[in-house]
Amino acid sequence: MNPLHVLFGKESDDDEESIPIDDLTGNETEVAIEYLQLINREPNRENIEWAAYQLQADEVPLVSPVESLAERENLDKKLIAPKTMERTPEYQVRNGTISTTLTVTAFPSKVGLGWLVPLTVADANLRLSLHIEPTDQKKARNKLQARYTHTQTSLMRKAKKGRTDLQEDEAERDDLLRILQDVVRGKTKMFQIAVYIELLGESQEELTETRSQVETILAEQDVETVVLRRQQFEANGSVAPFATDTIDNTHTVQLEALGTLFNLVEPPIYDEDGILLGFDDTSRPVVIDRYAHSGFAAAITGKTGSGKSYCRKSEVYRRMLREPDVQFVLFDPAGDDYPYFAEKLGGEVIRFGGNQKVNPMDLEPPNRDIGETEDTYALTVRAIVEMLHTLFEASGGLPPAEEGMLTQAAHYAYLSKGIVMGQYDTYENESPTIGDLIRGVKIISVGGFAKAFEKEIVPMEELLQLQELNILESDGQLAETPPFAVPDAIFEPSEAHRSFAEALEPKFESFKPGGINQNLNGQTNLDLNSRLVVMDMSSFADTGEMPLILHAMLNWAYLEAKRSPSRFDVTFDEAHYLLGRESTRDLINLFIRHARHYDAGLTLMSQTAHEFLRTPEAHEVYDNCDIKMLFYTQSVAEETREYFDLSPEEVNYLQSDAPRGQASGFSGCLLSSTEHGRRRIEVHTGEFEHHVLDNDLDPWAYIAQQEGGVAPSEPAVSAGMGEDIDSLQPVQEDTSGIDDTLDASAALNQPSQKTSTVGDQ
Repeated sequence: MNPLHVLFGKESDDDEESIPIDDLTGNETEVAIEYLQLINREPNRENIEWAAYQLQADEVPLVSPVESLAERENLDKKLIAPKTMERTPEYQVRNGTISTTLTVTAFPSKVGLGWLVPLTVADANLRLSLHIEPTDQKKARNKLQARYTHTQTSLMRKAKKGRTDLQEDEAERDDLLRILQDVVRGKTKMFQIAVYIELLGESQEELTETRSQVETILAEQDVETVVLRRQQFEANGSVAPFATDTIDNTHTVQLEALGTLFNLVEPPIYDEDGILLGFDDTSRPVVIDRYAHSGFAAAITGKTGSGKSYCRKSEVYRRMLREPDVQFVLFDPAGDDYPYFAEKLGGEVIRFGGNQKVNPMDLEPPNRDIGETEDTYALTVRAIVEMLHTLFEASGGLPPAEEGMLTQAAHYAYLSKGIVMGQYDTYENESPTIGDLIRGVKIISVGGFAKAFEKEIVPMEELLQLQELNILESDGQLAETPPFAVPDAIFEPSEAHRSFAEALEPKFESFKPGGINQNLNGQTNLDLNSRLVVMDMSSFADTGEMPLILHAMLNWAYLEAKRSPSRFDVTFDEAHYLLGRESTRDLINLFIRHARHYDAGLTLMSQTAHEFLRTPEAHEVYDNCDIKMLFYTQSVAEETREYFDLSPEEVNYLQSDAPRGQASGFSGCLLSSTEHGRRRIEVHTGEFEHHVLDNDLDPWAYIAQQEGGVAPSEPAVSAGMGEDIDSLQPVQEDTSGIDDTLDASAALNQPSQKTSTVGDQ
């Protein structure tokens, strides 16, 4: 039926549908009669049957007893739609008001929080419309990969032609790689966004003035816009109140950049360029972000008591407050500096030497999703041999022949797990352990694989594994033509091989249950349950095993950095243990070279800079550290003077004038970085920070003293993943003679005896 019949009270037609009154319940009949009374129709049988049908039918949705939904929609359209409209290529006139719509064609490469605030608070008649849709992450990854490949290819072509104007292309490539890495690791998501700005004016002159004002504001933000020429009518659907995006001028942005579009944010209390490291000679704050450097590694040197550990703890604490997604791991060979610091912050202290296991034979394939191609198999085997070489030095070392047997046993250990050098897919298998390597040595000493199998030294699963790899025939004999090189001494050892292996076997006693190195024989079971983890290695301090243990821990840290979805920050104190061996130096350099792939920072700490410069190989490690901090030392070696080209005044500063915390209340150092150049800095902390960082002070006792209460026995800051870092109680701090009530995080910006504003770095 025609819904207008209802509105105008027309009696129902003979062919109108109805529900027999005998089929209605008493309640349905009453409702039908009430409805007829509302529309002033007689409540006879025919009308009741008709009304009952209308109240149950879907064809005529009603918003009131006398108004259908369709009629209400038509009325709304008439109220919203302009009475008159006139269009030109670049603007339109609606009811006498002139308007034009712009769209954003290019966003800035770097944005800050609330960067559209100047536009939204401008004294201009405008309406801003944002259209945001999530992007399929697989498609986004593929597009980013294609753009990165295209940019890289373009750069190579330009370089071959001798072009030098590559800076902009290189910056684009680096940005694409960074975003691609974040997408692959699931650290960010991509969105499609379209931005439209409708400008209004009572005259063309007013509209022109408004447009000039808006374009000036956006130009200062490095935002490019264009007028929707010949699309002004269509643009009406893309702006408020419709906002259906009839133009579809979209751009792909990261989640983090998307968040900056909204103005419901407050600026951070920290400098966006990093954390406060200290103040230079002119009292300017030195703000540093290690991830803004080309390399993420740092080297800190200085004598005990010079302030280097205190400075490192200060950096870690401030970055924990500023960067909630960073995982910190600190290795403390002496166990006397960092454990209490971690406990104060609710972190985790692992006193290595109990049931924890770290497998130095862990192996992972290159991460081809982010362009890594280096095969670490050979490096890992060599590192194992070097590590054991270090261990056996105290008992006469490792003769070349025994070293050869050890290498063959290592290759067999990987084959026993189905891992073949160069076949990256096999690296996904479970890695072998030192126990598998020891069994390889045993196989050689008893006369080869066949005899070892007979003596049940080799389990059946290893025999089946080697047959699956086509190394062994079905009868257990070595294949006539194996598909790849195999360790000959394992399958056909000579008498000399057996003799060398027999001499090698007793040297592995320390790895067996109850031995001092049993923690290195087994699959890794270390779990990082906190954002801040300190590895207390003091149980090995007087055993002579420290180089071996730290070697294994360096390899573990590198693999953890590769696996971690978050930024990873690793610190090794007493780094001289790692600088004396070729394999550990190679691993450090590998760590540093791949740091950008994994957002991983490595900090090496030692007594003197000379330890990094005494050999060309250690010199290379030092070169790869983009941040170097030199604290007080009793003597500056000639190599250090030449490396930094130190002036006599700088040498005197390092040897005598550099402030030390216990004597002066703050420490000082010579900072050298690729971002800041070289300058002296003073490291200051606020009162509350000092209580967090100093091992002899209790931050909760300080809070209780300030508030006049009892100190709770709780950590100062929860370092657990995902915890709220702003939940600290307020403290009272006296800075430069001014009393301020600060929360713990604000205390980071109040260094004692200094009042400065972050300036040009």
